[in-house]
Amino acid sequence: MTKVSWKWGGKTYTGTLIPSMEDKENKYARTENGKIKKLPKKQTKKDRLDEAEGKKKGKMKKKQTITGRLNEAEGKKKEKKETKKMKSGY
Repeated sequence: MTKVSWKWGGKTYTGTLIPSMEDKENKYARTENGKIKKLPKKQTKKDRLDEAEGKKKGKMKKKQTITGRLNEAEGKKKEKKETKKMKSGY
């Protein structure tokens, strides 16, 4: 059993690592009180860059969908004006 420690609120706490619960982003430890604590793994430079790239791509998609919706709304307004003109005889 591997001992791990972490700092929280200016104090250092310890626990026992639970390797079977470990995933891609977190490690887990059982505290001295018997509770399970989630400990984030340290990110590598590559992980941080990949995360930043994903956020940039997500923002671009949002902007594109908003402008697309605006263009659709403008097109509908033009259609309404044209139909009104046709009905009124202008």
